[in-house]
Amino acid sequence: MTNSGKVFENSFKESVPDDCYYLRLKDPASSFGDQGNSALRFSVSNPFDVLLFSNPKLFTLELKSTKGTAFSFKGKTPMIKKNQITGLSHAAEFENVVAGLIFNMRKGTNRTYFLSIENFNKFVESTEKSSINEKDILDAGAIEIKSRLKQVKYSYYIREFIEEMKEIS
Repeated sequence: MTNSGKVFENSFKESVPDDCYYLRLKDPASSFGDQGNSALRFSVSNPFDVLLFSNPKLFTLELKSTKGTAFSFKGKTPMIKKNQITGLSHAAEFENVVAGLIFNMRKGTNRTYFLSIENFNKFVESTEKSSINEKDILDAGAIEIKSRLKQVKYSYYIREFIEEMKEIS
């Protein structure tokens, strides 16, 4: 059985232009298996998934993919974790850093969006909801990352996304 989230991450990575620096931060051991394992209780938690550099911008990105209709950020096992929100928020404080979440909607529209952490935080502060759906993502000011289906996997137009973000920020 394939992990669709990892398939998305690999497709995203393969879509990054050659003249961009891409680094996927390794998941700590506590990200896998028994979450109650006390031996792993003090493992490091990554502040986000990816560092992507295209001069003069550094992108700090958390990649999320769902076959459902929303991404939870509250509750016992949220999809978007507090340390990820904190890490992206901290990164966004620096000049020339674009920090945010990449949301991949596998069900229905099969679209992918970038939402800045600033706009995500505004959404969280203004809602009673415990998750964010596609309409919320769009209403919060997301930018769609265009993609095309290549037989089985998607290819993402990362160059266009980077250029659009350089113009905006």
